[in-house]
Amino acid sequence: MMEYFYGVQSEQYASVEIPKELLTGKNFSSLSVSSKMLYAVLLDKMGEAKKHNWFDDENRVYIIYPLSKIEEDINFSRHTIIDCMNELEEFGLIYKLQAKGKPSKIYVKNFNLKRRFQLIG
Repeated sequence: MMEYFYGVQSEQYASVEIPKELLTGKNFSSLSVSSKMLYAVLLDKMGEAKKHNWFDDENRVYIIYPLSKIEEDINFSRHTIIDCMNELEEFGLIYKLQAKGKPSKIYVKNFNLKRRFQLIG
C-alpha cells in the first residue's frame, strides 16, 4: 500500500517538465509518448550546459548524454532510446553530431519559435 505525503515531503522529488505544446500541439500529435518523454529529459539536461561549457563556436548549446547514461536515468531500453532519438531527429527536435572517437553532441532544438523570438528581441 502506498503512503501519503506529509508536510514538506511534497517537495522531495525532482521533476522533469514536458512542454504542454508537445502534449497538445497538432504538430506533435504523431510523436510517440516515449519520444516526448525523452525530449523532456534532454531539455532538463540542458541545464548542465553552462557548468560544462557545452557551447559551440556559434554559441549554440549542446549536451553530451551517452546512451548508457540515458538508459540508466530513465530506464528505457537502448533500442527504445535509439528509436526515440531517431524520431526526435526526424521531427527536427534534436540534431546529433558525432565526431570520430568522441561522444555525440546532441543539439536540443527550440520548437517554440514565438518564445524564441521573445527571448532574442
